[in-house]
Amino acid sequence: MSSSHGAATDQTVEVEFLVDDQQYPLAALSAETGCKAELLQILPRSDDAYTVFQRITGASSDEILEFARGYDGYDARVVSESDDSLIVEFRISGSGEFFVVSLTDAGAIPTELGSEDGVAHIVAEIPAGYSASTVIDRFQDAYPSMEMVARRQNDRSMPQFQCHELREMTVHMLTTRQHEVLMLAYMRGYYDWPRKKSGEELADELDVTPSTFFQHLRTAERKLLSLLFRT
Repeated sequence: MSSSHGAATDQTVEVEFLVDDQQYPLAALSAETGCKAELLQILPRSDDAYTVFQRITGASSDEILEFARGYDGYDARVVSESDDSLIVEFRISGSGEFFVVSLTDAGAIPTELGSEDGVAHIVAEIPAGYSASTVIDRFQDAYPSMEMVARRQNDRSMPQFQCHELREMTVHMLTTRQHEVLMLAYMRGYYDWPRKKSGEELADELDVTPSTFFQHLRTAERKLLSLLFRT
């Protein structure tokens, strides 16, 4: 992949940042609600919009939804709720305080976006072909209070970027609901043996009928298999 972000590098570079500035939603999330947030998946959408799925522990669904209402361009929906955690879908649009938008605009691929005790933890991978220094400088210029705590060069040259490209391909193949159903099935142990959750249980979590759940799941599976087998 070519880039205009400066001199190319031969390997991917992983960078790690911390920030406790409460003006940023990711840092404020755990500070205001007392939760711990862990990234499950990021899905790029059109017009600089992203869907971010996070596992939330230590806060109620009402607290998370109330928090999200305080930010423009930051919508939340609880996808699933268990005794000890929530899976929350955040829909993010615009730039400014939203790390995921600025990171991808700068040329990096976010791999971790977490928050705990009022501190946001961000890990991103800069693909081969981009100047790591240029990407880092651009990101830190946008967030002066951001502290870079690690920069490491990976032995592999492109795998995370290839995975990112594959995820982007699936975004165009699957509807939001199909992706949501497939991810929940995977995260909740539907594909484990023995199964940790049945399709009927997952349908109940999503507040849909079992037939609707299985329709979305089978359609998503068929689309992914067509990509794998090129049918």
